[in-house]
Amino acid sequence: MNRYFYYPVIVCMLTNTILFIPSILIKNRFHGAIPAMVLSVILGTLLAHLFTRGIMRFPGKGVPEVLAMYAPKWARVSLLLFLSCMWFTAGGMVLVCYCRILQRFVNPDFSIFILIGFVGLVCAWSASNDSKTVLYINEIVIILNLPFIGFILFKALASQNMDWDAVRVMTHYSFGIPSWESLASASHIFTGYVNWTIFNRNFQVDAKRQFLWLIPLVGTTVLITTFFIPIGFHGTYGVDQLNYIWESTADSMRVEFGFIERVLFIFLLLYLSIAMIYIMTTWHLGSELMKSVVPRKMNPLLVNHARWSSWIIICFFAVITEISTWLFDEKKYMVLSSAWFQLRLISEVVLVVVIYWIGKKKGKT
Repeated sequence: MNRYFYYPVIVCMLTNTILFIPSILIKNRFHGAIPAMVLSVILGTLLAHLFTRGIMRFPGKGVPEVLAMYAPKWARVSLLLFLSCMWFTAGGMVLVCYCRILQRFVNPDFSIFILIGFVGLVCAWSASNDSKTVLYINEIVIILNLPFIGFILFKALASQNMDWDAVRVMTHYSFGIPSWESLASASHIFTGYVNWTIFNRNFQVDAKRQFLWLIPLVGTTVLITTFFIPIGFHGTYGVDQLNYIWESTADSMRVEFGFIERVLFIFLLLYLSIAMIYIMTTWHLGSELMKSVVPRKMNPLLVNHARWSSWIIICFFAVITEISTWLFDEKKYMVLSSAWFQLRLISEVVLVVVIYWIGKKKGKT
């Protein structure tokens, strides 16, 4: 399979530590979080398999073009507008969450609105590029960052502060009814394949799909480390007292002979680039989906001014993100994020079923 298929998937997996996914899973650690993670691996792998089976039957076409061929106009426009808003919301949540993390751990006196505005403008400018450029940036950042992220995970697992007894205690809660909130949050890790709704225009999904097994393997590793490492560092009960779980965990580690001793600063620097390419990718997809519902008579304007039209759409949603920061505090954002995860899972299942059904229908003709 084309290697570019996996870059958005990896970015989505890595971004989970910035969002409230670790907090939601740890909040439900005694009430079905572990079974929910197991179920999310099965569900995420199944959805990725079905989606790629469906979309690969339409080489060079994105979901907007596929729906234009088979769906009525009202259904196509409604679904694309909904998906566009969902992607813009995803990027906005990461932008607000990461900027609040920077403010809290780097400079608490810095204005959160200025920080969000600056990072948002950089991401908006990057997202207005064409799809190939967005994927190339994904590739560069992933290749540069993965070795250092692997180092942080190794440092955590090899640390003397890692209490493996606390991890063993959590295995006693491996059986039970998985909570819906935990399942919706954990399954977000596998959502990156849905980005091919637009990227299939430029890079087609290979019919062999020979490395698709990497998605459940890497996803399981990410879920295990995301959930168990903070528990090993802070204890089964102490971990619940932290607002920023992974940032506090990174700050518990040291590189004694390194140029930067506190691992937290390395962590924040790495995830700055991860967060920015996630925002760039989601906002790019959101703008492309939004432009796909524009009436045909305006198509020449979009073609001749493609980047400016994307820039205007993205900046509009960036302003909404800025306003939301003023309206909602961190606790309300966590509640909204949990609701978004649950709505995302439902809409993702609907999208996958629709694309798989259309692809199967085309295969019979």
